[in-house]
Formats: sequence, C-alpha cells, structure tokens
Amino acid sequence: MSPLKELDKFLLDLAWSLWTELGVAGVIRKHQRCLITLEELIVLTVAMDKIDPRLRDESLDWCMQYHHFISISRLKLIIKSFGSSIEEHFSSYAATLNAVANTHWPLFTDSSPLKFAASRKSCLRPLESPALINIRARSLFGTGARADLVTFFVTHAKGDFSASDMTEIGYSKRNLAEILEEFALTGLFEKFPLRNQQRYRLAKNDYLIRALGPLPDYAPSWRAILEVVLSLRMCIKRTENSSESTKVVEIRNLLQTQEKNLQKLNLKPPPLQTHFQAYLDSVYTWLLEVARKISEGNLSDI
Repeated sequence: MSPLKELDKFLLDLAWSLWTELGVAGVIRKHQRCLITLEELIVLTVAMDKIDPRLRDESLDWCMQYHHFISISRLKLIIKSFGSSIEEHFSSYAATLNAVANTHWPLFTDSSPLKFAASRKSCLRPLESPALINIRARSLFGTGARADLVTFFVTHAKGDFSASDMTEIGYSKRNLAEILEEFALTGLFEKFPLRNQQRYRLAKNDYLIRALGPLPDYAPSWRAILEVVLSLRMCIKRTENSSESTKVVEIRNLLQTQEKNLQKLNLKPPPLQTHFQAYLDSVYTWLLEVARKISEGNLSDI
C-alpha cells in the first residue's frame, strides 16, 4: 500500500470514530474520552469526501439535525486557513446542507448540491460523554466564543492564558479579550498582569467542572493536527509524480511553515538526510505513525 493510501485509511478511521462518537451510524469508537470539535471534524470530512462518500453523507445526515451546534464564524475562519484545497469541497458540502436543512452556510466557490439521500440514522449521543464537552458548553453558553473559551479553560485548567494565546481557537483577539473581561467580572476567572499582558485563569474550577463535567482525558488542538497532517497529505499527493529532489524540497518547505504547530503538538519530524529516498521514507514512516496514533485515540503525547 502506498504511503498516501495508508495515510487516507488512518484519516478515514479517525473521521468515522469521531462522527460515531457524536451519533452517526458507524461502528468505530476509539475517542470516547477525547475532546471533539465539530468545525475541524467537518474540515477533515470534506477533505476525504471523494474517498469515502458514505462518510460525507452520514455526516450530512447528522448536520441536518444538529447544525445549530456548529459555529459558522469559526468554521469560515478554519476553512480559509486551508485555502482553495478545501474551499471547493466544503462549498459542495455546504450547498447540499443548505438545500436539505434550510441552513445558510457560506459558499467559497460556485457549487451545486450533491446527490444526497438522508439515511435518518443519526442521533446525538448522550451529552454526558466526555468527548462532547464542547457541545455541552455550547448548550449552556451558546454556540460561539463564550462556550469555546470555557471549554478551553476547563480542559487546560492548570494554565493561564492571554487573549492572544486564545486566538488559536478561532476568534478575533478583540472578541476574546472582551469576553475574558466579562468572565473576570463574574469571579469565575482570575485576571492578573504579567509584563505587558493581561492573563486569565480559572478561579473556581470546581464550579465549572461540576456544570460541564465529566472532562475528557485528552483535549488536543485538532486545528493544529489537521493543519500539519492534511497539508502534508496534500503535498504528498501534489508531488506524487515529481522527482525525489522536488519531493524533498516541497516537504522541507512545508515542515518549516508548520514549525509552530509541530512545536505545539510536540512532534519532531525526521532530520534531513543526504540520501533523498531514505529521507522521504523516514518522513512517510513518521507521518503514518502519527496518523495511526491519532486514529486509535492515542493522544497522550499530543
């Protein structure tokens, strides 16, 4: 099996497991104790739609009923960060959902609805699942930045953060700063200055955890994971018929652009080797091992 096909298998297993945990009609469930974020899952799904149309259709079946839990503003921002490689696939997905569920998801390209027949098999699993803590937060605080900030803080309860740190969750610094100020006024969050920043941490952990618990064991940055893994997948696919030297240059350049995400995820790609094929093989082996661990719910190092 080629590295690309093996990578796609792991990514499909991951997507099926996450959707099944949400309530899609599937059988793979390996992420019961791992935070699920809907917008990143949709990005992963549309990236794989040509490989597994059934996954796409069953996810649409779920979204028909529960699209109100999905943040459109956050979804738009994440889609834009992937650029044209995802925009066309997402636009077809969005056009289909708009047609069958009377939603108003944005289209980045001119797109018509896909041929789609709802299976009506999807449900929403009980919200006490640790994996669904973000949906519980959105049920309490509304679908948007407030719920996502609370989710981040309760799953990173021992840390303190500034508004700038929080932009990774998908909202503007100004919006986040305003909400953090309001949270500090409630007494649930503690605010303190550090150098030239205002930083925040949970002041009443037990209160929010009782309201939102149980907590997941793992709360990975799915956005960073997908930016690394999907960009490498696109690079491998784009250079499939290129020379070894071209593949090496493209992969090295891409890994440099992903350096911040790699550090955040504690991922260390293999060092460059003088023998091009040996280097490429080492990168493929490393990437496939990362994808395998993620697909199996082994996120302790990420």
